[in-house]
Amino acid sequence: MKTNSKHKSDSDLVRCCNSGDSSGYSELYHRYSRAVFNSVYRLVGDRSNAEDITQETFIKAFSEIASLKNSDSFGGWIKRIGINQSLNHIRKRKIYFTEIEDEIISNIEDDVPEAGLLREERLSQLQHIIETLPLQIRTIVNLYLFEDMSQEDIAKTLDIPHATVRSYYHRAKKKIIEKLKPQNNNERSA
Repeated sequence: MKTNSKHKSDSDLVRCCNSGDSSGYSELYHRYSRAVFNSVYRLVGDRSNAEDITQETFIKAFSEIASLKNSDSFGGWIKRIGINQSLNHIRKRKIYFTEIEDEIISNIEDDVPEAGLLREERLSQLQHIIETLPLQIRTIVNLYLFEDMSQEDIAKTLDIPHATVRSYYHRAKKKIIEKLKPQNNNERSA
């Protein structure tokens, strides 16, 4: 029976859920829980909170699954719910998106080439650097790089001006490149 559920489409599994068959819920959870957790964790930066938010995401999604209009888009829908739950968590902690203090960006160099920044072998290193950014900047960077949201959509979601998103992202990109630069020089000399 498990073998068959692995071959079912998301649409078939959503129909199972809507008809009361619990195997649909279970299979959808197993398919998407890791991706949702990863998205949530990148935003909140805390494993325990990410686990709780992931569970809340699935509870919310499963309670509203009948309202899903395109059941083939379940994966995108559940990740979007997870992102919104994460942002709500951040807002509840009263973390607001304010201007970056001058000291945060004082050591950033201008015009550093970014070629190869997202190569596969550097992804882990990149994620570690992003985790060190202030939460509001990290949120914007994660939504843009890993969730493929446009800067305009990020601005709407976070209820901040598009120019602020663009500015924060540009500054964060420079900071990330600067942190990668010494390691690039060390690798070349080795």
